[in-house]
Amino acid sequence: MSNNEYGRIGFCEGRVKENNVIFFLHKHAQLFPQKVALQWVNRTTLQVWNGTSNLSHESITYKDLVDKINAISGGLKKIGISKGDRVIIFVPLSLELYITMFAVQRLGAIAVFLDSWARKDHLGICAQVVQPKAMISFEKAFQLCVAVPELANIQVKVVVGPRKEDYTSDLESLLKNTSFTDIEPVESNDTALITFTTGSSGVPKGADRTHRFLAAQHRALDKEIPYQQNDRDLPVFPIFSLNNLAGGVTTVLPAIDLAAPSDKDAAIIINQFFSANITCCTVSPSIFVNIAEYCRKNQITLKNLRRVVTGGAPVSKDNIKNFKAIAPTAEILVLYGSTEVEPIAHIEANEMLSDEAKLEGVNVGRISEDLDFRFIKIWRKNVELGTKGWQEWEVEKGKAGELVVSGAHVCENYYNNLEAFKSTKIKESNGKIWHRTGDVGVLDERGRLWLVGRVHNTIVRANEYLFPVHAEILLKRLDFVRQAAFLGLEDARLGEKTCAVFSLKEGFKPENIEQYIASIRSLFGENKIPVDEIKIINEIPMDPRHHSKVEYSKLREMIIQNA
Repeated sequence: MSNNEYGRIGFCEGRVKENNVIFFLHKHAQLFPQKVALQWVNRTTLQVWNGTSNLSHESITYKDLVDKINAISGGLKKIGISKGDRVIIFVPLSLELYITMFAVQRLGAIAVFLDSWARKDHLGICAQVVQPKAMISFEKAFQLCVAVPELANIQVKVVVGPRKEDYTSDLESLLKNTSFTDIEPVESNDTALITFTTGSSGVPKGADRTHRFLAAQHRALDKEIPYQQNDRDLPVFPIFSLNNLAGGVTTVLPAIDLAAPSDKDAAIIINQFFSANITCCTVSPSIFVNIAEYCRKNQITLKNLRRVVTGGAPVSKDNIKNFKAIAPTAEILVLYGSTEVEPIAHIEANEMLSDEAKLEGVNVGRISEDLDFRFIKIWRKNVELGTKGWQEWEVEKGKAGELVVSGAHVCENYYNNLEAFKSTKIKESNGKIWHRTGDVGVLDERGRLWLVGRVHNTIVRANEYLFPVHAEILLKRLDFVRQAAFLGLEDARLGEKTCAVFSLKEGFKPENIEQYIASIRSLFGENKIPVDEIKIINEIPMDPRHHSKVEYSKLREMIIQNA
């Protein structure tokens, strides 16, 4: 395949096989068949690991990866999976996850990701939305799903790994298939993958990722975070593994359970850095912080780490400084994006640290050159453009407003969910679609984006807008604070009163609450942030995917119930 053909993947006219994103992998299998595509730690190896010895990794080349995908796709076709069918893949981050997903896409069917952290009610909602024909998962998951009617009644079930019950088929049998089929031709806007939002600000929505969108997303990420030929990347986000494979990068899967964070996670990942010769990694802010703390305590320096990318929740200057201390030569990029748009913006750590701007919030850098953007007034209901167009919605230059974006790597729809489209998208009369990020931000004089909060977390106190990001950053600087949140509570006089909530670090005593409260009031007073109430809590609820974002609605319910 020529470079010109490679650039056309996902962007061809009509229904052709070159639009299918599986073509990226086929290109790599032809150009460098013996290059390692994926590496991972065997589950059995991890179970007997002594905590110090180098973890051994298994691997698969691009040629062997494509061969396995071809075999599985042929096997799936034999048991009735065809173009357009929705296939739920409920498998942890592993080789099995990727070979089954790509096999489904090769048939022109639609892979549906259900994350391992998903709760039962979440699973049921997802299944209602996509109406799946098949599900690929482990036997334990099938057993758990008996209590979820939408999943228990799925027509085709493919089991991965050991099993005692009977299923339509199993992965081992599919891999033995020798009746291969050609890549299914697709339209560029045919759905390739459905991934669900966490539902932290409402009901989970199924992002409709078309073949064209996935190809555009890869190109946008490749601009923001380009890789070198010999890079070995460890990403904790599945979407970045997809980007790596599309780009021909060797990807090392993290040997941790993303659904159940453990105090051993940092030790495991750092071991992988050394045992698998990692040069790059992409981690959530919580893991980013934990790695820095673990290395500090154990006097470890990550000398071979060329680049680390983090994002998914606010990252403070303090977080950056701590990581630079243990990886002094690494480039640190803070990436800002969402389920629907990745990337939106990014900033390099040195620029973030040298910034002396007085704007409140988090500087996430310059917005991707592939995106159009606007800032609109804070509005919690649907946005429809009237006869005045954007004139009645855009805020004055230099004022904070909700960021809305449009571009090729913006997910334009949600699968089978018109209400989600209406609440999060804005459609112009010419058909152009904009995505409402839900994030409130403002550009500084250098054209960089500062995030100050979320639309649904904006506090309206005595007719004044207050945002949580700056307050939470200040709280986390206090030596006794482990988790922090700043939110609004209904109040008859003010409309909303402000409430600072924190949990304690280990070693700090709850009985010193008056001292802690006095420190917070003093800090907020110095920064002119009004605080009406201060509460201590054992555990602030965090989002189940990244464990980095506060679930404000749940926290608010907890406070009201305990009032």
